[in-house]
Amino acid sequence: MRYQTFESAVSLTAMAERGPYSKGRERREAILESTLTVFSQLGSRRASMRAIADDVGISPALLQYYFSSREELLLEVIHQWDVTNAQRGTGMTHFADWLAAIRHNAVVPGIVHLYMTCVIEATDPDHPGRPFYKERYATLTRKIVGELLVQQRNGTLPADAEPERIARMLLAASEGMQIRWLHEPDFDMFDEFLFLLRQFGIVIPELEGADDPAAVLTTRA
Repeated sequence: MRYQTFESAVSLTAMAERGPYSKGRERREAILESTLTVFSQLGSRRASMRAIADDVGISPALLQYYFSSREELLLEVIHQWDVTNAQRGTGMTHFADWLAAIRHNAVVPGIVHLYMTCVIEATDPDHPGRPFYKERYATLTRKIVGELLVQQRNGTLPADAEPERIARMLLAASEGMQIRWLHEPDFDMFDEFLFLLRQFGIVIPELEGADDPAAVLTTRA
């Protein structure tokens, strides 16, 4: 069974943008959107390939032409989610971008539910998506550590702080907050994560002096 890497997914998207592939690109986008809708409405247990195909208005066989398995489809949804969040955060510092993504994801039906379902399923050592998440965690950790080292050099983060440990804790806390939010939708992930960043002494330049941090980042996003 073949699963797309970051590079192959991007190549497919670029290929789809050329004339003969425009219909295929539109259908792929419709499938990805329907996947979020189905997860939001039916939950992970009933979000089958057939249910997604029905929502798009195509046959299960045609859906499998685009995505050979449920796992491959979900990996592509998460990849595109990462791409979209990265584009939305252009021009922001790393932690402002992260906070803006938290703010945005809370209003996208199904995405947090889908992501957490996939992450938990991939804890199985034999799960085909496990390498994807291992690479994703490693990439996110490098980015966080890089930003923390910059803040240490600038003197805004304490010299005795441990960037790699903080990065691991932030990633774990972020995912834990998402699970809590799925159980209690009134749990404010944005506010709690901002509080955690400040407890570590992490500076978010975009929010310096801001009376309403959420409004600042919503406007910038």
